[in-house]
Amino acid sequence: MEINTNSLQFLFANTIRALFRQSGKEFENQELNLSPEQHYLLRILTSQEESIQSDLAEIMQKDKSAIMRHVDQLENAGYVIRVNDAIDRRKKHIVITEAGAIVLKKCEDVISNLMQKNLKGISEEELSSFKKVLIKLKENAEE
Repeated sequence: MEINTNSLQFLFANTIRALFRQSGKEFENQELNLSPEQHYLLRILTSQEESIQSDLAEIMQKDKSAIMRHVDQLENAGYVIRVNDAIDRRKKHIVITEAGAIVLKKCEDVISNLMQKNLKGISEEELSSFKKVLIKLKENAEE
């Protein structure tokens, strides 16, 4: 079976993988000891007041065990803590620590620099159109 390397699906998937590899390498070069997925998880934690494992799994579209592994690694690094829910003791909220906020800021700086590099030669109009197309593709896929 021949792969159509010009198909939208192939190009999109390869682009996402390339961006993740690039950010992962740069995190490593900067000695941040964080994967792109863990960075994304920390970003989610700062954007929500309360986060439990099942919510994070849904947002990241990953299974709960994969999220648990990431949370375990982040907790071992001191970037997050688990806090018992006041009402349901079975629930544990995942909360970013001060160390997690510091490493997240460093990651955000790396991502910002990479995006400036990657967007070179792309106009604001092209970027705006691309975002609109992505939104429409996502909406159509969720129908």
